[in-house]
Amino acid sequence: MIDPSHSRFRRSERRIFWAIVLFAFVVRLAAAWYWQHQVDRSGETFRFGDSHSYWIIASNVARGEPYQFGSENSKIFRAPLYPISLVAWTWIGPGNPSPWGVWGARCMGCLFGAGAVACIMWMTRMVGNATTAALAGVFASIYPGAIAMSIFVLSEAVATPLYVASCTLLLWGLRHPLVSNRLFSSGAYSSAGAFVSAGITLALACLARPSWSLWPAIAIPYLLIAIKPKGRVEWRCMLWCIFLFCAGAVGTMAPWWVRNYQVTGKFVPTTLQVGASLYDGWHPGASGSSDENMDFVIPFIEAQNAEDEMLAKQGIPLESTLEWRIDRRMRQAAWDWARKNSSDAIWLSLVKLQKTWSPIPVAQEVQPLIRWAEGIGYGGLVVGAIAGAWRMRRERGAWLAWMPCLYLALLHAIFIGSVRYRQPGVLLLCPLAAVGWMMVFEWIRRRGSKASDQ
Repeated sequence: MIDPSHSRFRRSERRIFWAIVLFAFVVRLAAAWYWQHQVDRSGETFRFGDSHSYWIIASNVARGEPYQFGSENSKIFRAPLYPISLVAWTWIGPGNPSPWGVWGARCMGCLFGAGAVACIMWMTRMVGNATTAALAGVFASIYPGAIAMSIFVLSEAVATPLYVASCTLLLWGLRHPLVSNRLFSSGAYSSAGAFVSAGITLALACLARPSWSLWPAIAIPYLLIAIKPKGRVEWRCMLWCIFLFCAGAVGTMAPWWVRNYQVTGKFVPTTLQVGASLYDGWHPGASGSSDENMDFVIPFIEAQNAEDEMLAKQGIPLESTLEWRIDRRMRQAAWDWARKNSSDAIWLSLVKLQKTWSPIPVAQEVQPLIRWAEGIGYGGLVVGAIAGAWRMRRERGAWLAWMPCLYLALLHAIFIGSVRYRQPGVLLLCPLAAVGWMMVFEWIRRRGSKASDQ
């Protein structure tokens, strides 16, 4: 029997770990090259409008111009982390965007994607053995949805690995002695660092993709359920853990909040695109998918300009900036429509859930081969994760992997639905899926052994 503490065994495990991380990076590079080739053949620079907006903001920052998209009325159009990460690639020419600059951005996404695979293996190792961790790494390496999010010039390329890292650190903190011993017991500082780091990485994910900003509403109740504190000492430890988690997040987000307050005179936690996103999901004629051209925004801008002009003639001062006022107008219009058409809003929620979580993507523009690859990969992970969740039901924090799927389901039952938005949650199912499939393989092996003995 091999002793897991033996240094030779540990070296072997590390070699497998880094080999899988390298494999994940190479797979993503190959996919990025293929995607770049397809985009070049179509004569486009980007396939997504969001990519264009990120690149424009990054180019402005690279030239020392204000952080904005287009006019000064779009200073809080995008969260800052992803555009800032693109700044260096906008310097690569000739042309802006240049093919080499865009390729560099895709390679950066591949590197972050490989980092997410490393975190998945680390998370799995906390609840399973080295073989299970390696299997989870392979799943994360080849899952089509995770590969796609790494190679597109979209904020998920940075946000998803950061969010996976946050969940990994949260699980590390959950399974550390701080949550069961005295507040400042031996090893407590390591656990405290895990919770602070989980908050910091979550905030960075929010600064790349603001949709993660409500995650603590799911994470904190789960912490209480997973730890089940008993007595005054355990409750103090639990509250201390939650405080550290929130403090790390708030401290990291604070500079962005201060900057937004200086621009608008209001507290803006993420961006001023919440109203547009909400109206995209709730409006007359909504289908549950996004109107990529966002043509519905133009009438709101015209209506707000007319109202501003009327108030100016009456000598009434305007509140905050035009960008803030348009966001509030669209947000109010969305909520008003949902209240007046509650049955339609509920029906739309079901449609969005179906669009987001259907095994085979419903978008017809996706190539059939990619649709079926995504469906098979998604189905395999979900089935394995169900079995793994049952196997690990008594392990502290093991079901944390399912919480992002719950969070994303609730969020995108309100906002628009798309296969794109489920990918971070599905990626985090890899640890449980590996546990589940290992259980299945072991069952098959035992059945085979019994059959051969008879």
